[in-house]
Amino acid sequence: MSVKLRLLSSADRATINHLTLHPEQEQFVSPFDLIFCKLRNSTCPEWVHPFSIVDCEQIIGFFVLREQAALPAWAPLGVVTLHSLRIDRSHQGNGYGRAAIELAAQWIQKNRPYSNRLMLGVNVRNTKAKEVYLKIGFRDTGATCCGSSGLQKILEYRITSNH
Repeated sequence: MSVKLRLLSSADRATINHLTLHPEQEQFVSPFDLIFCKLRNSTCPEWVHPFSIVDCEQIIGFFVLREQAALPAWAPLGVVTLHSLRIDRSHQGNGYGRAAIELAAQWIQKNRPYSNRLMLGVNVRNTKAKEVYLKIGFRDTGATCCGSSGLQKILEYRITSNH
């Protein structure tokens, strides 16, 4: 596995069009059209960073990092938040989610040294994703918020020099 991140622009929607999820996962993520519409219409595009997850030059996943003025209401200042993480269904269960989180932490450590936490909201009904995040190293903060698909648990991942 030689996984890397590739920064995307709001015009790169077609490059990730082939990514699919299992039907039961679709309810927990926003459609790509909505994500890229929000990226194009962002009032603070400098604080929103879409990435593709690439292995051997093949795009196998996607996520968005948000910071500063683009943070969701539930996030404290100084953190970076993770949104819309998805690994193509044909690549799930092979460590790509963990690799994506580790690469995101490395990107934050290098490019946003003021931040030592990566946070996300995961739907309370999405127990499989929550289990995966906890296994990767996130911890449940105990906080919740209301998201577009229902109640979300807020998780955080501490970024240290070990990541």
